[in-house]
Amino acid sequence: MAFNRYDVSELLSRCHRRCCICHRFCGVKIETDHIIPTESGGGDEIENAIPVCFECHAEIHSYNDSHPRGRKFQPEELRQHKYQWLRICSEHPEVLVGAIRNADVGPLQALIDELEFNWTVATVGDFHAQGCKFHDQQFLRAIHEGSLSLLRYEIQMPLLEAYCAMGSANSAIDRMNFQPDAASGRMRQTLICAAVPKITAAKNELLTFLSCEGGAPA
Repeated sequence: MAFNRYDVSELLSRCHRRCCICHRFCGVKIETDHIIPTESGGGDEIENAIPVCFECHAEIHSYNDSHPRGRKFQPEELRQHKYQWLRICSEHPEVLVGAIRNADVGPLQALIDELEFNWTVATVGDFHAQGCKFHDQQFLRAIHEGSLSLLRYEIQMPLLEAYCAMGSANSAIDRMNFQPDAASGRMRQTLICAAVPKITAAKNELLTFLSCEGGAPA
């Protein structure tokens, strides 16, 4: 079951595809999340839906009750965020005219894009044609902005393992550049190949997490 697609379209129009919590303009990078999760008895009526960006979606669902830090988002607070933002959009649409239409993606979406790029780097087929090393800028950004710490352990670990594997491969690439012999080439190839399944696992875990509780696709 999922939210009715026509109800979702109306809701996204009313919020102008901006997150109801941080008010970031999301474009297609938006989720219609359940205010009360389905596993807690929440239904698929549109009153139980709140449009949120990927980052706020992660914060809502990543809170660790066993090791609490900060304050957990509660359903009533989410409902109030939704109603307040929809009221602003309805009664004061002029604020949207002057607002910066910032479509910059948050750290988690950028991390998915970086993993996709790195997977492509690792699977070019011809190791001699590999044009660059693995990138880790968005991974470091996610750490710096605290987004990685929000993720549950079972999502964090594949990411950490993937970037450790890519770091080892980058080191082998550097060694190959300084010492271009057969042994260095074989080591580079082995480490790049070893990174592929880890990159795939990390990307899939993150995509699954970000799409959980999402309702019908927008």
